Amino acid sequence: MKFRRTSRGQPTAWGPAEPPATDQGHIGDPDEISEVSWRHMLAAFSVRPYAWYWSSQLLSGLGTWSQAIAQAWLVLELTHSESRAAVWIGTITMLQFLPLLAFAVVGGVLADRVPRRKLLIATQSASAIQALALAALVISGTVQLWEVGVLAFLLGTTNAFNNPAQQSFVPEIVGRRLVADAVALNSVQFSSARMIGGALGGVSVAFWGVSGTALVNAASFLPAIAVLTLIRPAYATIRQASTHTSVFSELRTGVEYALSTVPIRRVVLIFGVTSLFGLNWQVALPLVARFMLHRQVTGFGDLMAALGAGSLLGALFVARDRRATERRLIAGGLALGAALVLIGSSHSYPVTLVLVAAGGVAGIMVSVTANTRLQLLVPDHLRGRVMGIYVLLMGGTTPIGAFLLGEISAHFGPAVGIVVFGVATLATVGFLAVFRRARGSIGPPAPSHAHAVGVDPPDAPPA
Repeated sequence: MKFRRTSRGQPTAWGPAEPPATDQGHIGDPDEISEVSWRHMLAAFSVRPYAWYWSSQLLSGLGTWSQAIAQAWLVLELTHSESRAAVWIGTITMLQFLPLLAFAVVGGVLADRVPRRKLLIATQSASAIQALALAALVISGTVQLWEVGVLAFLLGTTNAFNNPAQQSFVPEIVGRRLVADAVALNSVQFSSARMIGGALGGVSVAFWGVSGTALVNAASFLPAIAVLTLIRPAYATIRQASTHTSVFSELRTGVEYALSTVPIRRVVLIFGVTSLFGLNWQVALPLVARFMLHRQVTGFGDLMAALGAGSLLGALFVARDRRATERRLIAGGLALGAALVLIGSSHSYPVTLVLVAAGGVAGIMVSVTANTRLQLLVPDHLRGRVMGIYVLLMGGTTPIGAFLLGEISAHFGPAVGIVVFGVATLATVGFLAVFRRARGSIGPPAPSHAHAVGVDPPDAPPA
């Protein structure tokens, strides 16, 4: 395979050198981004290594979401009552996401200390091994709920180190000028995988069973690992682990930076409360399919596909409109809360499909807007740690949310649990919106603020 060397001497697989430094734009104020076009949405694909990386991650995502369907249905098959299923689904989801709560920020520190590409190769290989282990247990015919829980915990531990590196790796491929486009395209990829993988997962479990679905997931990681092995990101900064600074000290530096930088602190607060209540309702989808709508595994797959379809529509909207404003972050949170109240109140299968899709639109608006604002505001040497905080909020709140939703659903039914989470989302996001408007803090930061907080100037490929 031929590599092309950039001006800084680093080989770039598959393609043209990255855009020159003079075309990088100003970073640090996401509200200054004003372009709204499909051409800008696809700009990141002009960087060939990113196009290959995006495609391989889409394939891996299809396997991951198919296995998510299989794992949830396996739990339902191993339990025999609505209340017991609700508790176990909540518990296993909590176990899968608990490591994110414990280790995501540590994973962010690691992503700032070691080459992110090599870290991703290791974590995605570990995820493939986890899928193989689940398949082996199911094939043995002796699989137990506690074993599913252990494997879920191990997968969550892997993700705690994978996800911060994955989030902070994209700018190394495309450069800062194309960060907003690449983040939006990543959301398209994620949503497409959830939509298609959800539908495929239901069909796969119906025809090949849980074990076959897990084996397909394990195989789906191979192209992703191969691409990561071959590409050489042109914007990767050479980082060396400090021999004088402890991991705890670097972790504290990242947290202090995020909390003391006003625009980042706003994103953390709004996205945190929205994630806790608004994004954790998806835990209850298997219960909605089985006990509210009386559907089998294909119906559950349809709900996941509807969620993915809504997320894809939201991702396309966000990708076309690159402005990652704080107002859009709040609007998405309020829309998500309203959608959850309606989902919990519906017992019609077609209506629920539409409402679930609407929830997907709102949810992706929140997560992508928060991701893009953080990516644009943070300097590269702190990117892994700040994105570790994003991963913590995105998945680390799930153990708490899954446990609460599981308990409410076990005692009062999944419909009540989803409505309660919807009301909590509306109340908390609405309070923050009113409070910040009263203090005059909604809106773009002062243009000079990015430099005041130490955001790096527009980047060039590293020397």
